[in-house]
Amino acid sequence: MISKIRNRLLRSVTWKELRTLWVINTLIAIFLSIFSFRPELAWLKTFGTHFIFAHCIGHSIYFLACFSNFEQITSRWIRLLALVGIFLLGGWIGTFIGVGLNKLFWGFKVSADYFKTFFIAITVFNLFIASIVYSYFVLRGRLQDTAAKLAQKEIDEQRILQLKAKAELDALHAKVNPHFLFNTLNSIASLIPVNPQKAEDMVQKLSHLFRYTLDAGGHRLMKLQDEIKIIEDYLEIEKVRLGDRLTYQIDVDKQLDDFKIPGLLLQPLVENSVKHGISPKKKVGKINVTCSKRDGFCVISVRDTGDGFVKRAEKSNGFGLSGVRERLELFYGDRHDFKITNDSGTCIEIRLPFMTNDEST
Repeated sequence: MISKIRNRLLRSVTWKELRTLWVINTLIAIFLSIFSFRPELAWLKTFGTHFIFAHCIGHSIYFLACFSNFEQITSRWIRLLALVGIFLLGGWIGTFIGVGLNKLFWGFKVSADYFKTFFIAITVFNLFIASIVYSYFVLRGRLQDTAAKLAQKEIDEQRILQLKAKAELDALHAKVNPHFLFNTLNSIASLIPVNPQKAEDMVQKLSHLFRYTLDAGGHRLMKLQDEIKIIEDYLEIEKVRLGDRLTYQIDVDKQLDDFKIPGLLLQPLVENSVKHGISPKKKVGKINVTCSKRDGFCVISVRDTGDGFVKRAEKSNGFGLSGVRERLELFYGDRHDFKITNDSGTCIEIRLPFMTNDEST
């Protein structure tokens, strides 16, 4: 039984609380000594008496509270009764111990009337302190409940936003694949009557594109090197259709090969360059794709030598640029940049942060 009580106290008592209790009890003793000081009594004896009483009563209440496990009581009225009982019993026990220690150290003599008055005063004082402590626990409990509800509400709102963003991303991704494949099939269909052999070559390359779109559909992120490879396949398909009118160059920093971006993010940009920058022109056009690391960002640019397509692209109801922008906004928020410039052609530049590179695919 004794070992259980000792283990219970060792689990409940902390040195930080004991230091705080010691300071509070000492301050109470100083206050009482100043308040009850009489010139005919030695100040040290007065302070010593109050010091012993304050610490005996304070520690008795503290250890009873530790042993009772007061904070686990859920009922408000039972908690109030338990708190009053702890303070009264602790105050009475501490008073008896204090009387004995003061008698031992100072030869403290207590008359029946003085002890009765002191006992009543301690009882009233402890009831007052118990009501303050109870009010503190009630207010703290309400604040904790309010904070927990607000935290849970914020978590729920964040979960809803995440689910909404995921649903929107999935919907956008579902639009990317058919859009891309539909345009490619149109290119093949237009080539079959003119050059069946080239159309057959395009079908072979299209099989690679199908495989990639299936892989991209099962992952949120794809490696940049895989995205670049699909762009090369797409440009080769378009090159079969456009012939020598289309040339391209792709430069990628090797450090970015494993950098991850949303699948089929760049293909619509290259497709827009082909459609609006190269196809309308009779002379040779060129598309440059560059990927570099700059100022903590992965900077990707798609540039063509056409006459520019910004005005037409912005007015268009097609999926191209608007789909890319929506996906970037949903995935990166305000942590990315998307910029279009017209200077001897059109250049689209995207800056993506590295902090999302470790997110789960």
